[in-house]
Amino acid sequence: MPCKHDSTSSCPWCRPQLSLCMIVRDAARTLEPCLESIRPWVDEIVIVDTGSVDQTLEIAERYQARVFHFPWCDDFSAARNESLRYASGEWIFWMDADDTIDAANGHKLRGLVDQDHHENTLGYVVQVHCPATGEGQDFTAVDHVKLIRNRPDLRFEGRIHEQILSAIRNAGGDTAWTDIFVTHSGSDQSAEGRRKKHERDLRILHLDHQERPEHPFVLFNLGMTYADMEQYEKAVDWLQQSIARAQPPESHLRKAYALLASSLYQLGRKAEAKDVCERGLKVASNDPELLFRKAMLAHEAGSLEEAEAAYRQALKPSVERHFASIDMGIIGAKARHNLACVYADMNRDDLAEIQYRRAVRTKRCTASGPVLIASLIRQRKFTSAELELEWLEQNSLEVWQVLLLRSQLHEAQGSLTKARDLLTEATSRFSDKPDVWEALARFLFERDELDQAVEPLSELVDLEPHNAAAWHNLGIAKLRGGDLPGAQAALRVSLDLRPESNSTREALQEASQVVREQVAI
Repeated sequence: MPCKHDSTSSCPWCRPQLSLCMIVRDAARTLEPCLESIRPWVDEIVIVDTGSVDQTLEIAERYQARVFHFPWCDDFSAARNESLRYASGEWIFWMDADDTIDAANGHKLRGLVDQDHHENTLGYVVQVHCPATGEGQDFTAVDHVKLIRNRPDLRFEGRIHEQILSAIRNAGGDTAWTDIFVTHSGSDQSAEGRRKKHERDLRILHLDHQERPEHPFVLFNLGMTYADMEQYEKAVDWLQQSIARAQPPESHLRKAYALLASSLYQLGRKAEAKDVCERGLKVASNDPELLFRKAMLAHEAGSLEEAEAAYRQALKPSVERHFASIDMGIIGAKARHNLACVYADMNRDDLAEIQYRRAVRTKRCTASGPVLIASLIRQRKFTSAELELEWLEQNSLEVWQVLLLRSQLHEAQGSLTKARDLLTEATSRFSDKPDVWEALARFLFERDELDQAVEPLSELVDLEPHNAAAWHNLGIAKLRGGDLPGAQAALRVSLDLRPESNSTREALQEASQVVREQVAI
């Protein structure tokens, strides 16, 4: 029976139907928040389970999902395509079990589906935001075609890191960009979780490589995985093969250049890394990640003007969209912080201050706050430093960081008693933070109170047993205090950790000489 409402009605019978399609296995830890977030915005939930033994199926049933079973065959595309077979909606939205979508983006998604579409638009790009670990860190934004028309010729390909863009292009269709995103924050980032993921990914990728040995995207994914595992020699080999076989329009090519430059840098092959950045920028001009890496290399080489120009170019808004996977700090707080460091090395404190402040205001670069305060103190802009510190205290820094910075501010103004009291408070309240003990030890060292520096330095090496500088300073403090065996022991540890240190070797020789003289007496 036809609906009585007009075409502008919000009646669910009048709007295109939206199906959610998912593949899951042992996803009980994350599935409920995922389904809770997406359920208001879709008309049906299709779940293909590939062999769960936990509570995944019970959770799916609670959300009225249509559940189907598919034996796992080391092929994400096969499982994903199985889920598409059961979708009845005009449009299909796919998510992973560790994704969530907030209400604002859910509204946008539903509104997009309900609007008119150009007949040639077969898919829409939706970003996946992958938050970094640690407070105040940026996220990585990854572009995926996540909303597609329900057509039998639109199917995923690739055993892993499955793609549907080729199917859309082969069908003569286009994709359109959106500002919608989902958050991928439920993945297991423990060491064991990452080990299992790498093991699985490599197993499937090598199967994919056997079937498609010349495919540049398969080669890219192998290089990307080895880079993530910090096996950079292998990463370089696979990424070079991928680049050699890829064509400029391919969506992964610019990222392949960036990962290759990064891997070469990690191997200490900096000249090659710079050359890769230059070659990549010829293919993908103004790519922000390549510009960022080029700027870092230039800064390290002392080419400050080149570094400044590259960072400034990376920070310019892009006028064109392209498929990307990028740490958003590269076009934001991290780039501004690094540009500020370049200006500081140019002795342009005025420009450095501007960029530090802009990085701080993003609330996504905790490193910039302390450096900004230190810069203002160095310039004796004490009122500005105090105002900035008040803002940082309320918005981004932890209490112990504020105590250390306020101590530095009082110290610079000659209020040494207040500065010492703040450091003592910091060590009392936050004894698990190495920085507080290091700050107190520095304060005492600079005032030649070495006997009192022994305790904070001892606490510091307990927390950071591989800190060669801390062991050296502890040895010096004990040497000046007459604890010769303790000095020798500390200096030997430092020299083991840092055998190239002549100052530590000389201090150990001095301590040994004093011991010999005492024995001779």
